[in-house]
Amino acid sequence: MTFLEEIGGVKTARRERISLQLARSLLKEGTPPPETSNQLLKLARKNKVLLRFAHLLGLSSKDIEDEKAGVDEAFRLQDEMSEVFERSGISHVVIKSFDSLPDVGHDIDFLVPRQAEMERARALLVGKFKARTQALTHCDKLLGKFSCFLPGYAHDFELYPTISQLGEVYLDPEKVLQDRRKEVMAGKEIWTTSNEDRVLIRVIHAIFRHNFIKLSDIIDFLKLAQNSAPEKVLDKVEEANICDAFLFYLGCIQRFLLACEVDNPSFTRLRDESAARFGPDRLKFLSKDRLVLPYRIPNRALFIIFMLKAVREAAQGRWKSSLDCTVAPALVVLDFLSAAVRSGGRGMVW
Repeated sequence: MTFLEEIGGVKTARRERISLQLARSLLKEGTPPPETSNQLLKLARKNKVLLRFAHLLGLSSKDIEDEKAGVDEAFRLQDEMSEVFERSGISHVVIKSFDSLPDVGHDIDFLVPRQAEMERARALLVGKFKARTQALTHCDKLLGKFSCFLPGYAHDFELYPTISQLGEVYLDPEKVLQDRRKEVMAGKEIWTTSNEDRVLIRVIHAIFRHNFIKLSDIIDFLKLAQNSAPEKVLDKVEEANICDAFLFYLGCIQRFLLACEVDNPSFTRLRDESAARFGPDRLKFLSKDRLVLPYRIPNRALFIIFMLKAVREAAQGRWKSSLDCTVAPALVVLDFLSAAVRSGGRGMVW
């Protein structure tokens, strides 16, 4: 498989075929794939659905136990750090990390929006806990993100000051913190965001930060949308000035649902209400590429989405946010070129 295929820059028929096999197996409620392969397993892992897919692939009990051990570690890390932060008076809320259960990604993310508390958290991690700090991309440095490994843990531990890529404004992080709630997961109490904030954070990170949509994003979004109030979600979308991005995101999910012959009434209702409120999807003309997972957002779509947000931010006098959106597409291209030069490594720009 070529580098461009691997990152989704080139979407081939063979990648689409195996992607839709994986998608159908989960979106159609446990339909087994016509064939299993190491490639399908690798794709399931890359799309953060391996444990959800294990029973359909006949994954060995050892492999399943290894994956579950990783999930247990993630909960232990969250539990330890949450307790430490609360004792230290550091207000926080977990974002994204446990939205894909039973699957968990490679990192645990805390939102710590208050600057003084963020600085105290960094000092605590580096000083008392001897955390090993990780190199950050150029954009992560601009954002003020902190990433580290704590002794005894394989998962990254990351702190975010806001929900953003460069510093452009979407949600008020202080309001996200105020609306947090305690939720019991795996027998542990965890500070999580409201359902509506979870929906927005999922869309923002997929489109504006990661620039691709995993199968876990699709499945989790469908569940989150079902448990959220549509009018509250759309209010937040409008306040964040991401109406076009949200419609495009819904359009991408709809394409996968149609290809997999899946009907989801709650999603259809949200899509129809979004179209009635924001109008038609202006980027639908770009939705003709192959459905390859993870689905990489076309560069043209990213450019238009960022520019439309930049215009709306400027209209509201948020000039820095507008400027951040304006330079974002160029940084995406630079990151791609840097990654290509590094022979498939991280570009360290975006």
